[in-house]
Amino acid sequence: MNRLLRILAGGLLFFIVFAFAGAEPWAFSVWQVGILGVASFLVYHQRGVTVSVLLKTVLGTLAFLTGFCALQAAFPSTLLSAVPWFPSSLMPLFTWEHISLFITYAAVAAAASQLAGRSDTLKQFSLVIGLCGLAVVVCAVCLPDGEYIRLLTGTRGGGIGPFLNRNHAGVFIAMSAVVWLGYLSASFLDYARFVGEHRKNQFFLRQFFFILVFISLVVGAVFTRSRGGMLALFTGVFSYAFLGTGFLPDGWKKRLKGLVITLLALVLCSGWIATHTQEINAFARRQSGTSAETRKMLYRAAWNLLEERPLWGIGVGAMPVAITPYLERQIPSYVERLHSDWLELLLGLGFGGFLPVAAGIVCFIMLALRRMARLGRRKKLTFAALLASLSVMSAGSAVDFDLFIPATGGLFFFVLGMACSPSYDKEHTRFCALPLPVVCCFVLLFAASCYLPVQKTMAWRLHLFGKGLLPHRQTAVYAEALAHYPAPRYALYLGNAYLKQSRSADPAQRAVLRAKAHQVALTYLEKYPKEKELSRLYMRTIPQD
Repeated sequence: MNRLLRILAGGLLFFIVFAFAGAEPWAFSVWQVGILGVASFLVYHQRGVTVSVLLKTVLGTLAFLTGFCALQAAFPSTLLSAVPWFPSSLMPLFTWEHISLFITYAAVAAAASQLAGRSDTLKQFSLVIGLCGLAVVVCAVCLPDGEYIRLLTGTRGGGIGPFLNRNHAGVFIAMSAVVWLGYLSASFLDYARFVGEHRKNQFFLRQFFFILVFISLVVGAVFTRSRGGMLALFTGVFSYAFLGTGFLPDGWKKRLKGLVITLLALVLCSGWIATHTQEINAFARRQSGTSAETRKMLYRAAWNLLEERPLWGIGVGAMPVAITPYLERQIPSYVERLHSDWLELLLGLGFGGFLPVAAGIVCFIMLALRRMARLGRRKKLTFAALLASLSVMSAGSAVDFDLFIPATGGLFFFVLGMACSPSYDKEHTRFCALPLPVVCCFVLLFAASCYLPVQKTMAWRLHLFGKGLLPHRQTAVYAEALAHYPAPRYALYLGNAYLKQSRSADPAQRAVLRAKAHQVALTYLEKYPKEKELSRLYMRTIPQD
């Protein structure tokens, strides 16, 4: 049965990437139900969990994050209200949605750690991750300008291959490349066995294939033309080099020599990058600098908002409804993310909530390095690659929102679960038996976390198929969508639909429809004041005397 679950888990990795990186609500719902189903079956079938020290740290940090967000969502607030002394959220709906995401990621890490309990399974999962990244590269070469998305949906994609965003594609491929690098490095240790079995030529052919795949992944990450992806790849490769030179050599002199050489290479490469910024921007097709300046403006606005609510933040996910008044200039598109996951989490949690999360991350790093020192040579190579792959995502999340994209976030926590595998720490692993009532509570929690994403999927579907309807029918469909998922943007869609319908109505009916649009704007502005588009809708629909 575990073999079937491993196949399903590997298949879900491919699904979440090629379903437009899971960015569409329906794709996330399918992936969420699948991964939570795997986790639920494992917990129910085993009636317990095999826990390593690292897995305790990961699940404990995610449990704190989930509980803290639930506390925030339980106490809604607004920008106009006084700053409370307890955690609260300016956008409870989005905070609940993030809770669902964190529970899903916890299930991904837990399921991966349970399924990858043996060395051969770790190899299989590394192979799957590398091949998934290679499939993205091949798709990007064949359909580089989003034709994949246009072929299936009729809309133009702005990303590379199956991704809607080239930055996320770059980080995903970079993570796959670093995991594959560990798989490639460990495979060289098989040389003696192949020679003893008189299969020397087969060994070289296999290594040639592995090297070719690695080069393809590196080139694919670079040619996404994502500066964040390039930075992430650069970070991952040098992280692996530092971990390798710091832990693999036997004598301290060899380690010191290797670290010095690696550090010198890092300095030289960093210097080359610093002196060729314009060329890199030109290659990335970012010559104007608008993207970097917009990011800096978002970061400054976030810090200004954080200074007003430093202790508990504004609530995880509440940034879109709070950031607009703090921007130095208007942005044409709706600000959904801050383009820095770490800063966005800090803004959402405040220092009071973020510091325990940061402590959990630091604790994980220290425990992981201590564990790596006890491993054999082969496992050191693969374990170092998993840690370096996590650094890829960490670097990418500093300048983008990879954590909240299911494809990149899902891969990150899948790799995190592999790093927490009992295979790496057998002497400090124990089986925690769970009574049947506790198991049922976990399964019910998993099922409850699917509720809001499914509601969002239904609202998304109604809005998508309501675009081409006649005005009177469109308002009914948009009202139903808003009932499923009462977000400000869906309220804006409904208010504008009422205005659109009023243009072709008689004077009496026109006044009724404008009043409905005004009421929608008023209702949601009371919850989310200073929301720019809703304010415009409110001003446009004020009754005229």
